[in-house]
Amino acid sequence: MSAFGEDQQIQDLLSRKDFARAEPMILGKLKREPESADAHYLLGVMRYFQGQLGPTVEHLRKALALDVHHTDAAICLSVLYNDVGKYDDARRVFEQANQSVAHRRQNTTSGIDKKFAVKHMELADLYFRYRRYDEAIEEYSKAAALDPLAHEIRIRRAKAYAKKGFLTRAMQELQQLKTEAPSFLPARIQLGLLHYSQGNVLDAELEWEAVAEVDPNHREAQAYLEMARRSR
Repeated sequence: MSAFGEDQQIQDLLSRKDFARAEPMILGKLKREPESADAHYLLGVMRYFQGQLGPTVEHLRKALALDVHHTDAAICLSVLYNDVGKYDDARRVFEQANQSVAHRRQNTTSGIDKKFAVKHMELADLYFRYRRYDEAIEEYSKAAALDPLAHEIRIRRAKAYAKKGFLTRAMQELQQLKTEAPSFLPARIQLGLLHYSQGNVLDAELEWEAVAEVDPNHREAQAYLEMARRSR
């Protein structure tokens, strides 16, 4: 069996929580390849499923020490640090891995970019929740650069701009998104809300009416239109 086939089989066993079969395969791989980042990563994942956080961190860190490009290990370790409240450690691990990916090998797929985009968005959401809007905007921007087609990131960044008080910048973000992706209705919904919050009820109605024309059953658009009409 090829190394890839073996790793896939181990991952399948771990997904089924079949540790009795997975463990000897992982330990055998580690014995044959003591410097294998994948082996340490898989062992870390298994220890996590078994509730052994100390060994989990140890093996994930070892995987990253052996291969700074090991995206899965970086994401797992960063998520684990976030889960236990070590937010600075989570960001440090993730940023270090992210910088290494900037110089990644040519055979790396764009799927890695999307994984990092998701992680940046998670960090941004965390900053937003604690009203640290500058950091949130920075992380949303990184996520948007890595995955330009994930339009939801742009909406969240616009919300962060608005919370920061950069209303013009928030408006520009949503207007640009509406132009680039006219079929993405959430951009018009959010743009209408921003208009409404500034007292521009007519402009808000125009955005929501445009959504209703495309999708007459759009519940948000209908609810906001009713709200706007009641306010007049």
